[in-house]
Amino acid sequence: MIDFGTFIGLSHKMLGRSPASASDACRRELSDAERFLSCLAAMRDDKAPVGFLPSVLAHVSFSVLVAADERDMLEILQLANMPFVTAETLARGVLAAVITGTLGQWRDAVKSGSSPTAEPAVRYCFNKIYGLFNATGLNVWGDFRPREAPDQTFYLEDKRR
Repeated sequence: MIDFGTFIGLSHKMLGRSPASASDACRRELSDAERFLSCLAAMRDDKAPVGFLPSVLAHVSFSVLVAADERDMLEILQLANMPFVTAETLARGVLAAVITGTLGQWRDAVKSGSSPTAEPAVRYCFNKIYGLFNATGLNVWGDFRPREAPDQTFYLEDKRR
C-alpha cells in the first residue's frame, strides 16, 4: 500500500514541485501502482509520460498464488524466475506456489510463459496471470499483442516486428 499523502507531500517539499502533477492531470483512471510509478519517473524528469515506464517497473512487487499440476509447476517456476514458496495440496499431483516479483519481472515472465514454445498448460497459466494484471489496470505489455493459438490460449507477439 502506498501512502500517497506522505510521499507526495514530502516529494513536493524536496523538489519544489509535485511529482504527481502529470498523473493528477491524466483523464483516465490510474491504478495505484501506475500512479506511483508515474510519480517516480516524474521525480527525475518532470516531463516524463504517465504510465508504466520500463525504468521504474522494479519499484513495485506483486505476489501471485498459482496452483498447477506438479509436472507443469517446474516449468512455470523456471519461466517465472522469481522467488517462490511451494506446498503440496490436498489434490493429488497438484502443487501450490506463491511467486513474488517486481512488475518488471512479471512482465518478462508472462512474455516468456506466453510463447509458442511453452506447453499449453503453462501458457494457459501465464495467460491467466496476464489477465489478472490487466484487470487491475497493470497492463505492462503495451508493446505486445495477443495472438490466438489453436489450443484456446494466446501468444504475446511483439508489435514492433
